[in-house]
Order: sequence, then C-alpha cells, then structure tokens
Amino acid sequence: MSLFHLLSEPQSYYPCRQDMLKDADFREYWLDHFIHHFELTTQLAIDVYGTDAALRAAACHAELKAEMENLRIRPDAYGELNLQVLGIIRQRCLARHGIADPYQHVKERENTRCVAMFAPLVLELDAMPDALATLQKLVLGVFAGNIFDLGASATAAAYKDTGPAFLQVREGITRPWLIDHFDAFADYYFHHTPRKVAIFVDNAGSDIVLGIMPLARWLAGRGSKVVLLANDEPALNDITATELHKLMAELTGREPILKQLFDAGQLQIAGSGGGTPLIDLRSVSDQCNAHCADADLLLLEGMGRSLESNFDTPFSVPCIKVCMIKEPIIAQRMGGKVFDVIFRFDPV
Repeated sequence: MSLFHLLSEPQSYYPCRQDMLKDADFREYWLDHFIHHFELTTQLAIDVYGTDAALRAAACHAELKAEMENLRIRPDAYGELNLQVLGIIRQRCLARHGIADPYQHVKERENTRCVAMFAPLVLELDAMPDALATLQKLVLGVFAGNIFDLGASATAAAYKDTGPAFLQVREGITRPWLIDHFDAFADYYFHHTPRKVAIFVDNAGSDIVLGIMPLARWLAGRGSKVVLLANDEPALNDITATELHKLMAELTGREPILKQLFDAGQLQIAGSGGGTPLIDLRSVSDQCNAHCADADLLLLEGMGRSLESNFDTPFSVPCIKVCMIKEPIIAQRMGGKVFDVIFRFDPV
C-alpha cells in the first residue's frame, strides 16, 4: 500500500474536507446515522449468515453504538474524526463479529437483475447517431445507476428489497445539474481523447452494470484503455474487485463487444486497496498505482469517493467527480437538495 501517484499535492493531501473535530453539527448527524443505519445492516446480516447470526449482529450493533457514543464525549479519541474514520470503525466492528459482508445477497440480487438489462441498454446507446448526445446519455446513466446506495439515508430503506427503476430515474434527471461541467468536459474529451482512463467505481447493481460499465465500454470502444478500480474488501453495497471479475464474466458472456474489448485488454479490472465507502488516497494498492501510472484521465464515481472525500483534491491529470447526492446534510451544505447530481471536471 502506498500514496496514490496521481496526487498533484501529496504533501498536503487530506481525503475528507469536513472535520468532525471542529464541526459539531456534522459530527452529531453522522454519529446518529451510523447508529440507526446499522439496524438495516443487522437485518441483512441475518439474511446472509442465517438466524444464528442474530446474536452476533446484535452484539456488533451494541459495540458500534458504544463507539459512537464515546465519540460524542471524546471526538478526538482517534486523533482525527471524519467519515473515513467512522467507516473504518464500522468495518472493524463487523469483522470482529464475523459479519464480513452483510450486503452480499443484496449485491448478488441486484447484479443478476441488472445483467439482464445490460445488452438491450447498450444496443440502445449504440444506435444513437451523435457522439456528444451519446456521451451525455451515458453520464445520465451513471447518475441513475448511483441511486442504488444502501449506505445513504435517502435510499437505504427504499432499496433493500427491490432496486430502483433505472430507466425512470435516468429520464427524470434534467440539466442544469447542481454542478454541471459536462460541456467543458465534452469539449476537452473530443479534442483530447485519453490514452487511458482510470475509474474508481462504487456500488454493485445498477451503479456498476447500467451506469459505469456502458460508459467504460464506450470509452474503450473509442480507443481508450479503461481500468475499473474497485474495493478489495467489502463495504456496504460497494462492489469488490473479486465480484467485479465475476460480473465481467457474466456480462461478456452476453454482450460480444464488451467481450472483445475485455479480451483485448482495452478494459481491465484492479483492486484499489480500499475497504470503506470512501477512499483515502494516502493508502492505495500497488496494483492500483501500477495500473494508473499511464492514465491521463481520472474518474471518481459515487458520493463517498467524489464528494464526501476527495472533492477538492487536485490531481496531476484531468479528473471527473460524479455522483448523485443522497444525504440531506450533504445536499444542504452543497446548496442543493437530495437527488441533485454533480458532474465536476477539473482539467490540469
């Protein structure tokens, strides 16, 4: 594990812009969220590990609640306090109680549902005659796919049993977006086709299958190498690199162009080294850095990776930060509302 090579100011890098040691309102919001959200995690743990896991899940919840309550009293107990720290606490608590991946079944269910939609979706996109319009439709798909998020207040309860209606969500997103740098990016892209695009991906289900994968396929089909960087360890409903390899095998078995691109090495998969919904670029895998060494476009996708962490991080290559906002306090502080979308493009 090492520092991410594409940081342009590594000596001053800090992943989370909200400091909970100073911001009491933000701290209280998230401590409450982690306590109450774990009720969903408990339900899903029993679904994955059986009724025998009920006592372990209850004990894990009690331990996590105690950790959060202690942080109300001693917020500096870990030296720093932000969403990345809280995510690490939760993952370690789950591991201690033998509940490594309580979201496993939900991820599998949504992957299966969305795989069946993939080939018709990309056929629709391939039939579009205009490249600029296709690119915008692909970005709308990334927004729509990102609504499948079981870590966020606005979507967790709604989508634990059934996934969102992707096409309906996509068609309901209209411009201008809350942050809308699409035109600047499109102008850049069509004049500077990247040699290699590195994409830090987010969730399973519609997020990866119907959002990111069609975009990656399109970019690769236009000549860019594309590497998809996924967590190495499970966290909420984020897809892992191991799961992504399995998913790619299913998709390439159904869609010949994707298979051709993957077999030719135009599309690749690597582990980022991550194990939380956010990403701390002070510690990425050596594999991640090796794959990104020749990347000349970076894409951070999902609220955790592109907004709750790394939103103002400068990179040595052009970077896109794209997500749908699903947390009320984040929306409020961004001057928007829940389900607003962000497409930030930072050229070097």
